[in-house]
Amino acid sequence: MSYEPRDDIYQGAYLPHCEAGGRPQMITTRLNDSIPKEIFETKISLASSERERRLLTQRFLDQGRGSCHLANDDVAEMVGEAIQFYDGKNYQLVEWVVMPNHIHLVYSKPQAPMGKIAGSLKSYTSSQMNKILGDSGKNWERDFFDRYARDEQHLVNMSCYTLLNPVKAGLVDDPFDWKWSSIHNYSPEFKEELRKWYRQWRKRFWE
Repeated sequence: MSYEPRDDIYQGAYLPHCEAGGRPQMITTRLNDSIPKEIFETKISLASSERERRLLTQRFLDQGRGSCHLANDDVAEMVGEAIQFYDGKNYQLVEWVVMPNHIHLVYSKPQAPMGKIAGSLKSYTSSQMNKILGDSGKNWERDFFDRYARDEQHLVNMSCYTLLNPVKAGLVDDPFDWKWSSIHNYSPEFKEELRKWYRQWRKRFWE
């Protein structure tokens, strides 16, 4: 049976989610120790708006807190491969990046509910992560952040932000130096387009 995309808002484990009727989506999911509980409870959960919550979350994630298991090359490669494995199955992949303690995934044409897309990815990669690290337990935070693309420009913003996140976090100066990203689907000349985007949109990404 083919999937019929919903268009509604529902409550996740602790965050609201919006199934946007099949429009392109951006999902951010993080490792469960990437943001200390006290920071989440005293700062992020008390944010005055959804925009402020996203900005605070990304700021803390980019500080590289927690175990950062995704910085392990074997783990990062496995997660990147899993993201690409679901391309054409659960979604049409647009862009992705694996950061040390979180991932961004931008996709279109969903073939499953957003919760299933995130859940399948987290379930598989958590078990594989444990095998690689010789560990046990759940690695991902229960919930995830999502954002749907309002229009074509917003989708471009999501995509460019995803590709530039390693630069924004201070991990590399050149986004092509970050191994675990869909930026390697482009030629090096694409950097100039990213620079143009960054100059114009960096302060207005979430608007």
